[in-house]
Amino acid sequence: MSTATIFGRIRARIAAVERRQWVIGSLSVLMTFIIMFTFLIENRFGYLPPDPIIAYFKNWEDGRSRAEALAEQEEEERLMQEQADAIAAQLDINADKAAADPAAQPAAQPETKEPASE
Repeated sequence: MSTATIFGRIRARIAAVERRQWVIGSLSVLMTFIIMFTFLIENRFGYLPPDPIIAYFKNWEDGRSRAEALAEQEEEERLMQEQADAIAAQLDINADKAAADPAAQPAAQPETKEPASE
């Protein structure tokens, strides 16, 4: 049997396939590729959302006054400034020079109005 007759038989077999068989065959191959592609994407990136970030907040005493709250806020700001100064000292950053240069400083925060005292 020659290759011409083999290709002729294959061509005749393909020509004998009905249109609906081509459509159903194409859809089945497409569905298979979609499922395989979905599994590959899920394997690479995952499909579950990331775990939520849980933020804990400090609970304050029930009878805390505004003066106590402001004093605590000032203490926290002082501690943060000390930490920033310590880091600047470790990294050999001259904070005094940066404070003197107004172009290096970020824009000032807008002032917030304090509520009327009780």
